[in-house]
Amino acid sequence: MPSQASASQPIETWFLTSEFEGQRAGSFRQERWSKVFTGLNCPVRVFNVQGANRVLEKTFDSPEQIEAFREAVMNVSVAKASVREGTVINIIRFIKHTFFIDLYLPNVIALYRRCAQLLRETQGNVVIMASSPPFSMAVVGALLKRRFPQKVTLSVDMRDAWALHDSLGGNRGIKRAIEGAVLRRADAVTTVSYGLAEEFESNYGVKVGTLFNVATHYFEPSAPREIDWRALNPDIDPNRIKAVYTGSTPIGFYDLDSLTRGIRQLRERNPAAADRLQVIFVGACAPVQAAWEALGGGNDVIFVPHVNHHTARAIQQNADVLMFLAYFAPGNKGVVSTKIFEYMALGKPIYPVSLHQNSDVDRLLETYCARSLCLHTADEMTTAFERVVEQGANETLPHMDDPQRVRPLLDGYRDLARTLLGKAQGRAS
Repeated sequence: MPSQASASQPIETWFLTSEFEGQRAGSFRQERWSKVFTGLNCPVRVFNVQGANRVLEKTFDSPEQIEAFREAVMNVSVAKASVREGTVINIIRFIKHTFFIDLYLPNVIALYRRCAQLLRETQGNVVIMASSPPFSMAVVGALLKRRFPQKVTLSVDMRDAWALHDSLGGNRGIKRAIEGAVLRRADAVTTVSYGLAEEFESNYGVKVGTLFNVATHYFEPSAPREIDWRALNPDIDPNRIKAVYTGSTPIGFYDLDSLTRGIRQLRERNPAAADRLQVIFVGACAPVQAAWEALGGGNDVIFVPHVNHHTARAIQQNADVLMFLAYFAPGNKGVVSTKIFEYMALGKPIYPVSLHQNSDVDRLLETYCARSLCLHTADEMTTAFERVVEQGANETLPHMDDPQRVRPLLDGYRDLARTLLGKAQGRAS
């Protein structure tokens, strides 16, 4: 099977996404995909939607060009949380999902029209990689595939569920019909975990590949940057063991009540251990703060506003323990975020919350860190914190010694890219 684009039949790969100009976890998956395709000598044209009106269109011919663009993004982007908070935002989100507004925003319509224009004009074939969320990118890809079946090879990368997501609103029946039709239109469907793959397959009868969110942006070790903890929040005590969570905590996603009660119980049952530990949340974590303040608050838990990616990485490097919050549902709903791979790559002890046995993350920790830890009740979390303080984090928590161990997981990206280019070449001939 051909591994790169043919000179006689020009092939491009088009990425439909909303993440390429940001610092969120999804942006690194898009960067990874783009480098894989350009590494196979296939030009990549990125269509990145932002807000309701903006669409960036930019072509890259090499991994180095992508690296330079992304580095500029990381240096100039304004720090922005992946989840916005507040009553008004929750109302807007409810309206958006109820009426499917994100499927027909002005820039989504403009994206479809622009891609259709290019397909009418081009003599070559294209591979379209549609990254969802937002699911509108997958819808645009499916519509283009339906209109230009001989020119388009479509791959839908479902980084999360849409109709099958427990925490999103809208008419489930209509959303499932749309999601199923889109996925069945694709030549290939991928997702980020075995759990999600099984869910898509059982509901829609499509074959789904699993490509984990390997944190390639953490592969090359960088010298730890010193952090002034008190500059982040004057209540942080640099001398206490710091268990850190970086990211956001959307309402309804995590078992924050058990976690905060577990921390409170440590203070009540073992004050000496509590005096040596501080739990720090960095990012959009208002639900955690509300749960903690409902228990009386105090400086055993500290909150730091959202920071940019470089600062977040420096915080992670200086933390004693990194906290991973698993999605609060049976089997953790198959959710595997980039964060777990970032944590493993840093070699830091990982404190997992609400992790289900035999879930994807549980198996990843067992495979690459030689142990896992399933904590569900407040009592279990209290005991785990006590052991961290009294026995040591490295001795009691999972951690990965060599970040290079996960490199073979990247082979799946390259294999799929070659397969998609081969299909596009087959249509061209």
